[in-house]
Amino acid sequence: MLKLAGLLTLSLAAFAVQAQDTGIADETITAEPASADAAAPAESAADEAKKPFKPPPGFQTRKRGELVLYCKRDATLGTRFKTEKCYDEPQMREYMLALEQQKLDVDRIRGTCGGGETCAMPDPTANR
Repeated sequence: MLKLAGLLTLSLAAFAVQAQDTGIADETITAEPASADAAAPAESAADEAKKPFKPPPGFQTRKRGELVLYCKRDATLGTRFKTEKCYDEPQMREYMLALEQQKLDVDRIRGTCGGGETCAMPDPTANR
C-alpha cells in the first residue's frame, strides 16, 4: 500500500513539473553588437595574407612560371633514393597545420602517459 501511494505521489509530481511554465521559450536570444575584439581576428587574418609567406626550415622556394612552389628533398622510408616534394602556398599551409596537429597529439599523449605505470607495459619479471 505504501509503495502504491509513493508511486501515485511521484507520478502526480511529474505531471505538475511538466505543467509548469518554465519561461525558457519566452526568452529571445539577441545577437550582441560586434565589438572591436571581434574585428581584431579578421584584421589579423587580412594582415597575415598580405605578408609574404615564409616556408618552414628545410623547404626551398622555387618559381616555375607564375607558380611559386616550396620544395623539400628527402628519402622515403625504405629506400635510399631522394625524392622532391613540392607544395604551393595553400598546400603548404595545410601541411604546416597538419604538423602542428601532430605536435599537439604527441604532447597530449605525452601528458596522458607521462607518469609511472599508467601507460607502461607490465614487467613480466616483476614479483607480485
